[in-house]
Amino acid sequence: MKRNYLIIELLLTCFLFSYNIVYAGFTKNIQVGSYQTFVDDNTHQGETSVGDRGAMYQNAFHWGWPACAVQFSGWYLGAKNWTAEDGDVWPVKLTGAAPVTVNELQAQMPVADEDGYFIRKYVRYRPPTVVVDGFETNEPFPLEGDEVAPDKIPGTADVMVTSTINTDMGVTITQKVLAWSQKNHDDYIIYDWTFTNTGNIDLDEEIELPNQTLEGVYFLRSSRLERWDSEYWYSGFGEYTTDTLRMRYAYPARRKGADHDNTGNGFWAPQPGWLWNSQSVGQAILHVDKSVDDPTDDFDQPGMTGTENSDLLWIRNDPTSTGPADWAQVYKVMTEGWVWRGNVPRLTQDNAPAGMTVRSGYRSVRMQDLAVPGTKFILDLDWVTYGAAYFWDAGPYTMKPGDSFRIVWADGFGVINPLKIWEIQGAWEQGTATPPEGMTFDNATGVGLLDNMPPPYKNNPDLYDNDYNNWSRDCWIFTGIDSLIQNMNAAQWNVRNNYNVPIPPPPPSVTVSSKPNQIVIEWGNESEAASDFAGYRLYRSEGFWYEGHIPWTNETRHGRWELIRDFHGSSTHSYEDTDVTRGLAYYYYVTAYDDGESNGPDVNGQNQVLESGAFLNVTKRAAYLTRDAGSKLENIVVVPNPFNISAIDLQYPGEPNKIMFLELPPVCTIRIYTESGDLVRTIEHTNGSGDEAWGVLANEHLASEIGQLVVSGIYIANIETPDGDSINRKIVIVR
Repeated sequence: MKRNYLIIELLLTCFLFSYNIVYAGFTKNIQVGSYQTFVDDNTHQGETSVGDRGAMYQNAFHWGWPACAVQFSGWYLGAKNWTAEDGDVWPVKLTGAAPVTVNELQAQMPVADEDGYFIRKYVRYRPPTVVVDGFETNEPFPLEGDEVAPDKIPGTADVMVTSTINTDMGVTITQKVLAWSQKNHDDYIIYDWTFTNTGNIDLDEEIELPNQTLEGVYFLRSSRLERWDSEYWYSGFGEYTTDTLRMRYAYPARRKGADHDNTGNGFWAPQPGWLWNSQSVGQAILHVDKSVDDPTDDFDQPGMTGTENSDLLWIRNDPTSTGPADWAQVYKVMTEGWVWRGNVPRLTQDNAPAGMTVRSGYRSVRMQDLAVPGTKFILDLDWVTYGAAYFWDAGPYTMKPGDSFRIVWADGFGVINPLKIWEIQGAWEQGTATPPEGMTFDNATGVGLLDNMPPPYKNNPDLYDNDYNNWSRDCWIFTGIDSLIQNMNAAQWNVRNNYNVPIPPPPPSVTVSSKPNQIVIEWGNESEAASDFAGYRLYRSEGFWYEGHIPWTNETRHGRWELIRDFHGSSTHSYEDTDVTRGLAYYYYVTAYDDGESNGPDVNGQNQVLESGAFLNVTKRAAYLTRDAGSKLENIVVVPNPFNISAIDLQYPGEPNKIMFLELPPVCTIRIYTESGDLVRTIEHTNGSGDEAWGVLANEHLASEIGQLVVSGIYIANIETPDGDSINRKIVIVR
């Protein structure tokens, strides 16, 4: 975003704490894969980040699940014996965009590039245009700072968002955030950061600390991975010499105080056919420079890992709002780990499991190892007030003027296929759930003889009430941990392969048109520029465009995507869909696929046929089959009538508050009144068909002019033609 070198000050009073923050970050969205997020120009992913979604606590999410991968996250950079511009020597200097606040005016200051932009978004291909019934539904492109520039993107990423900040320590940080739409790599997003000792502690060109060598430099990252309505156990690995991946992660657990096994549902009551909160989320450390002179990956980093209370103010807040005593505590965590607080045991060779060797120099705590018999819930740990967070750091580094080091990590998800979710939860509701293949249950003790239960569940089978049905469902939930590990291994392979992931052809632009007796789907030929292009595939969903839960709501939609036609070759660019039902909502996307022969081996070691991602051109606005206009006003009908909220699943899937007017004239005005004569809504029917819904967009269904859902009662619809002919229809609504 271009600021013309003027910084906007925004002082927000946080309702949780009695301090002010200074935050006006500009953002760019990353929406190419299943895992989507926004990126701040000031490197902040904290509790007070706002982004385009404008909601606290929702910094990154996976479509179909309401929980976020990173509820909030922050970082600190610490150094010892730091000399300020006035010559004072500080025992500890701390800077960073903390988990709660960031100070981009004085501490983490976005730097404009040569074109005046503070954040840039580079894409490999121009995003496709998506049009439904004349409405363009894709995100506008280009916005300020956007550019089609494959030569500026490392490897084969679909998108890179990048920005640079100066810090009040004199270290300049450049962040690159990379994402892919390819099916093996769309459940994680990579953060590639470079730290340089520039000596510039503000935004002017003068170097205030030109000769300072920074000593004992540590980078620390903190992340909280849970929703406010759920409780997660935290764990990780990478501390042992046999570990091949360095990762911290969180998995869903039974909520303390629940009178039943609500694993996978959290605070909310189970919704029919759906698990509210069944994903595992985490962060893998993918590359840490050994030193400023050795850019090879140091697998003995991170040096510190641990889990602690997320509500400690001195490690939640921006350092400019704390002080030297708090900085010293944070630096002590960096150098010694959390053991000094006396709350959690340190993992050492003496208490490591038999046969496991702890890596040299680790200052770590494994949350899973705290799950001893009797500890059922994370809130049983008396040092957790509201929720936990995990921490890891890398260092120490010695940085002479001009020296740099690089750290790379990935945030990611482990999820269960939504179709499997319906199957698992439906069976559980019927009391007939069965576990994944190969897992066995001891009916006598309620303890799984062979299962994937993490330690709290292994040690406390009463968490699933010693019940086979609950145990079976929970075993499926914990397969999300395996999925997360698989995705993080893919991210690690990606980094080691210099970001050269095999990629499919670019996606085509899509136009969908609702017509009488058919829905017409048309697409462009952009994909055929790929030398290995082989064809198109057309997908359709009825009711909703995603089979899952709508983020930030308590509403589940039951979309079902299906492949309805494979077009091998490039000669076809349209399809007339007549296998559809009048009044139902339909969504589409078109992928382009290759022949697989030119693709190099992927993370699985195989060459595969690849197709472009669904999220690149999916239609998020519904198309509808209509019928020809009616010829007589007396033939007009209202469906359903009466409308009964208890029967919404039998009416219009995905649109529970919709009423249709059928057999309308090609043009007319529909005015809906209460029984007492108050006008509720006016609908102009102008599309020439015989069909019109009470509202076009989902949030307009059965709504008044000001957007309120109408209450139970009798309503009168007056339908009037341009010639002045009219007829009334009575509508009964029961809520």
